[in-house]
Amino acid sequence: MVIFYGANGEKIKNPSEDFIKEFVNKEAEYWQEGSGDSSFEVDGSDETLIMFYEEPYGFFIMRHPDYLVPYDENEDTEVIEHNVGGEPMMVPVCCFISREDAFSIILEYINNETFSDEYNWTDLYDIEFDGNDY
Repeated sequence: MVIFYGANGEKIKNPSEDFIKEFVNKEAEYWQEGSGDSSFEVDGSDETLIMFYEEPYGFFIMRHPDYLVPYDENEDTEVIEHNVGGEPMMVPVCCFISREDAFSIILEYINNETFSDEYNWTDLYDIEFDGNDY
């Protein structure tokens, strides 16, 4: 079973591929509601996908509990602040991905419980950026 938790508090069991397409295309305003983030959990998996969208950068996706994020070492480490659970979360631009990539990552996770080697999955706190106080 897959459970989707939305930024606005919605909970959906076994979301369809069409639902996920609509989800990744939600406008930036959606991400300023409620908790500010969404997640997908797969029964039996040790990881949860946590994500949010920030215009114009794209999606920030993190594999929890290991804090693994897609990292593009050639991108800027400029920091973006996004409220998650009412608290500011600081993340570097080099960890944002396109809507298409987010859709692909989500589908692979919920269908296969795997993550593509196409992305450089790196611990967020191993990346040097302003606001990384860990």
